[in-house]
Amino acid sequence: TESFLSKGPTSSTITNIWRRKSSASDVIDLDDGSFCIAVLGDLHLDPKNMAAHLEAREHIINHMGSESFLSETKNTHLISLGDLGGYKANPGTSKCFEHAKDYLEGFEVGFSVVAGNHDLEGLAEFESDAENMRRFMEIFDMKKPYWAKILAKDVLMVGLSTTQFRDAPYSSHEVYIDEEQRDWFEGICREHSAENNWKILVFTHAPPLGSDLRVVQDVHITNGCAWLNHSLGDVERRFFSKACLKFPNICMWFSGHFHLSHDFEDSISIGTKATGENCVFVQCGVIGEDSTRDGKRQTRIVSGTESTIKIYTVSHHNGGDELRLDATVAIDKPTEQNVSTKRILKAHGHQDYDHSNWFSSYVPMPLDGCYLESKLGISAMPSNAEQAVCWWHMADGKVLGVHDGLVVEYDSELLSPLGIVCDRNQIAGREVVVIEEGKVLLLVPRKIEQEGTKPEVVHPNQDGSYWRRRQKNKAVRMAESEREEMAMKWFKENLKSEGK
Repeated sequence: TESFLSKGPTSSTITNIWRRKSSASDVIDLDDGSFCIAVLGDLHLDPKNMAAHLEAREHIINHMGSESFLSETKNTHLISLGDLGGYKANPGTSKCFEHAKDYLEGFEVGFSVVAGNHDLEGLAEFESDAENMRRFMEIFDMKKPYWAKILAKDVLMVGLSTTQFRDAPYSSHEVYIDEEQRDWFEGICREHSAENNWKILVFTHAPPLGSDLRVVQDVHITNGCAWLNHSLGDVERRFFSKACLKFPNICMWFSGHFHLSHDFEDSISIGTKATGENCVFVQCGVIGEDSTRDGKRQTRIVSGTESTIKIYTVSHHNGGDELRLDATVAIDKPTEQNVSTKRILKAHGHQDYDHSNWFSSYVPMPLDGCYLESKLGISAMPSNAEQAVCWWHMADGKVLGVHDGLVVEYDSELLSPLGIVCDRNQIAGREVVVIEEGKVLLLVPRKIEQEGTKPEVVHPNQDGSYWRRRQKNKAVRMAESEREEMAMKWFKENLKSEGK
């Protein structure tokens, strides 16, 4: 696969930001630690249906340009988290990118973009992921799929893009951050250290493993595309959670991908102990009416000073007039005794939080009362299967659990959900049983209706994992569909010619 990435970080990859309407000499105020940014989730723009997006843009411009913000700082910026094109609007094509650029330029403020999974979906126009990404970077004036930009005094923004769609080993919708980007990211974090009072804001299309954000189990967990580098090995998948633990200067991490609103208390999280609880992870909603999963259409606006960052929501579905304060993050400055920074997250209640919950995947917690200590012939899912919630370690260290009528595998270190081992149809009428001290997982029929009925052994995959890769690469699926069509055409023509 062709690479666009340079070896290692350099200071020359970092640029300053200024407002688009400002004069060339009016750069950001490097003595000012305050800033204001808007973060757009998955756009999925459709040129034939732009009313909601145009209205939302006016909402954001009005709030960003309000006296309360601009009187405090001129350090403003807009970030798009990718997935620019609508599902039926040729996503990942040149026309899609050009239309998105026109839309983003309409905000009349400097903007940056990271690529999401659908941004490399231009299969009809581009033969390779490399060619697709080249066009993306060309239109958005990017030298690399990643970037780092100074936003304010001691505040650095970092963006990372997925670079794989056709070449994905499993789901094309997995957000893949390759090794060179990871190396560059680590170098940038090391250069802009907490000891020197830097605060880093990270922007990726999908969140990292261990972020503890709400996730759609029946979509992204089932298909193995919820987290950055979801289907890769433990090292690649855990890289970003370990980076958050290693670098306390990583202050906030913004992601989209799930198409969920901000009206869930776990749409903002400080992660877990595995991530150091130093980084605040922020889910960003959608604007389009065809994109929302729960009927809410929202955008994040974030304002910051040297000591405090406030996270707001603009609810476009409610008219966009209110700027709702969701959370305040206080940041302690490093001291000689403690170079680490602490994030003190204060959530602000709101009536919008009172609604029926969108399904969230259960995350095991040590000592939460759901852990099965014994693995000797224990029934993990008895007759009340739909209500069962439990988890356990297999003999090989893998962590499995039962939740919502599913058998789920979790990352053995971070305890975040990885994928579905057995779905509801497989489990129907059967109990989940663990035997031989965790060496064997069985599906045992509850009723032995006929002689010879046997339990089903659930074997691990060749790589030792248990969760099933249920979604093929889209390019592979399309090629298979084309071959099926050719075969049917040949079959019909030959039958007709033989008079059958």
